[in-house]
Amino acid sequence: MPLYNHDSNSMTAGKKHGNIRASNVGSVEELWQAFFANPVDWWDNRKNQRNPRYPDYKHKDTGEALWVEGRYNPPWVKSQLAILDTRMGSLYDQDARIDANIVACDKFSPF
Repeated sequence: MPLYNHDSNSMTAGKKHGNIRASNVGSVEELWQAFFANPVDWWDNRKNQRNPRYPDYKHKDTGEALWVEGRYNPPWVKSQLAILDTRMGSLYDQDARIDANIVACDKFSPF
């Protein structure tokens, strides 16, 4: 399983290989691009993070990890996260209202 070295700019398959990257290794920028392309494929651990060394985001399938405060993050990450959080919050609010309406309607149905 690939591991991200939070102090370096690369992912490694189990061990740190200095500046040499394996073929399955992506840069931090590539990982953030993958995250923003499909954020639902990543676990968001920011709210339940007990250890600061644990990643803020972890890919559900590959285990790749990202930290919001990563040393080599592109400068656009925090602003894009703010936009994404706003949009996702709005989406969750809409889902909650829809669920509440469904429950309310179920109480009045004649079935």
